[in-house]
Amino acid sequence: MNATTSNAPVMRAASVSIPPDAAFRVFTDEIGAWWPLRTHGVFGDDAGGLHFRDNALVEVAADGRVATWGEVLEWRPPELVVITWHPGGAADGPASRVEIRFEPDGAGTRVVLVHAGWEAFGEKGVRRRRNLVGPNAWGYVLDLFADAAEGPLDTTDLDALRTAYDAFFAEAERGGFGPAPDGEWDAAQVIAHVALNDLAMTAVCHSIVHGSPRGFENVVCQDRDVLAATIDRCGDGVLEFGRACADQLVATVRRMRPEQLDEPVHCRLDHDGHRVLEATLPWREVVVVTQASRHLPAHTGQLADLRR
Repeated sequence: MNATTSNAPVMRAASVSIPPDAAFRVFTDEIGAWWPLRTHGVFGDDAGGLHFRDNALVEVAADGRVATWGEVLEWRPPELVVITWHPGGAADGPASRVEIRFEPDGAGTRVVLVHAGWEAFGEKGVRRRRNLVGPNAWGYVLDLFADAAEGPLDTTDLDALRTAYDAFFAEAERGGFGPAPDGEWDAAQVIAHVALNDLAMTAVCHSIVHGSPRGFENVVCQDRDVLAATIDRCGDGVLEFGRACADQLVATVRRMRPEQLDEPVHCRLDHDGHRVLEATLPWREVVVVTQASRHLPAHTGQLADLRR
């Protein structure tokens, strides 16, 4: 194989029935809902989310750790996204380049992905390129995108869940919070907890979708050190981070089939250091019903109390 062939761009494409603006939104805003993070990510089973944030594509673990995959070079909705590509690597290290084009195709869209720039890795570029040519690489990822873009045949009613999130974030945006009573969380900790809980739930959703269900527990998202580290990483953007995690979870639940939401999941839930639930439940009872009727309203009230 000559050097020219070795460094040739990898190109894959998918056609979807939605227009370019919708296809662009699914690929960018909802990337964490369909990307196979457990197998095609940095954190594996601990992966909780993937977001375009602060001009970068960032993976987030369920405990709040982050890994930057690349920096945005061009962002022209609904036509083009170009990013550097170095999942888990340093921004100042070697990187390839991924370009995603959204081309009108009748009433739908042809999405063309071109991955190039292998020469940046020297002799290792050949192997890196080869790893992304096979059937479990970009073609597989684009198939999952196309499935998400086409939408589910059966839809779950998520109105109550969206309403609960709207109420929570409306309360958070009001601001004006006072200090927390001794032993209680302050407003930033409440928001960070909800975001991390959403990441953990998203991880369970992905495990079900990809045929390897895992249990759900909320210990990590209550750990004060984890909350502090998350707030520190987010700075003034903890509310924006919370919204991104919530939107991703809702988008992920929306693409699940009814039988997937009925999958039994073993749950271990703690509160103030005490185990309050250990049971195997249909996943929808946790991620939709309990989230909308108990978990989010409780933390909405917690925020309101911090203003009194």
